[in-house]
Amino acid sequence: MGTMEAVVKKAAGKDPRVLEKLAYVVSSGQREKVLAAVIPGPKTPAQVAEHTGLRLPHVSRTLAQLQEAGLVTAIGPGKRGGLVVPWVLGNGVFEALVSSRGDRLVVPLARGSHFRNYHHWIQANHGKAAADEVLAEMGIDASRIDVDGWYPLRIAMDLLEIIERRFGDGSYETIRRMLREEALNFSSVKRLAARLLPFPFNLELSPNAYAREFNHGRLEVEVDGRRALMRFYDWMSSPARCKAWQGTVEGSLASIGVSVTVTKVACRLKGSAYCGYAITW
Repeated sequence: MGTMEAVVKKAAGKDPRVLEKLAYVVSSGQREKVLAAVIPGPKTPAQVAEHTGLRLPHVSRTLAQLQEAGLVTAIGPGKRGGLVVPWVLGNGVFEALVSSRGDRLVVPLARGSHFRNYHHWIQANHGKAAADEVLAEMGIDASRIDVDGWYPLRIAMDLLEIIERRFGDGSYETIRRMLREEALNFSSVKRLAARLLPFPFNLELSPNAYAREFNHGRLEVEVDGRRALMRFYDWMSSPARCKAWQGTVEGSLASIGVSVTVTKVACRLKGSAYCGYAITW
C-alpha cells in the first residue's frame, strides 16, 4: 500500500472530537501530564500529584478541566479525592498524542491557520463539499478550526498527502501551488508583507514568521547581494512538506511585490541537516 493510500485508510472513521480535544490537551503541559497519569488505571488526585510532581491544587484544577472536556470522569461515591479514570474519548486523545509525538519529548505543532487555508483553497477550486470531505477524512470539523490554536504537525502533513492524492498527480506540484496561492492568508506572512522595509530586510525577518506558525524547529536566512539561502531545520519532513515550503516561500515573497526564483538546493530526506531554498531576484 502506498503512503497516501495508507494515510487515507488510517484516517477513515476518525472521531472529529479527537483532534479538537487533542489540541486542547497539548496546549497545556499540565493537562498532558495529568491525562497521561490516569490512562494506565484509576488514580486519586493525590496519586496523580505524586506521579506527575505537580502540586495537588494544580492537579485538582486540571482534572476538573479534563472532566469538563469529557476526557476523564470520577468513579465511586463522587466525593472529593475519589478515583479518576479516562473516558473513551480521553483514551482516543492520548493514543493520538502518543502517535503525534513519536519519540520526541515535545509534540511538533502547527497553527490551525494551516487547516483553514487548506480548506479555503480546496473550496475555491473544488467546492465546499469537497473541502469539508477532505478535512473530515482526518477527523477535522472545518467549522470548528481555531486558526490561532495549536494542532499536531503530523495531522497537517497527513492532510497534505490526502490533498495530493485527491487533486494532484503524485508530483506534489498541486501542494506547491496551493501554498503559493494561500501564502498571504497566513497572518504571519501578511504581517511581514505589510512592513515597509527593503526586500532583504523582510527576508531576514522571516524566521519570526516561522516561529509564529510552529512550536519546533527553526528557520535561518542568509542574504548575499541579490541572493539568499533559507534553511528550514524542521523536525519532520516529507515530499509534500518540501513542496509546501517551496510554494509558501514563492507566494510569501511575491506578496511583497518582488519577482523571485526559488530553487530547492538541500533536503533532509536526502541526508542534509536542513531543507534549503536558494532565492534570486
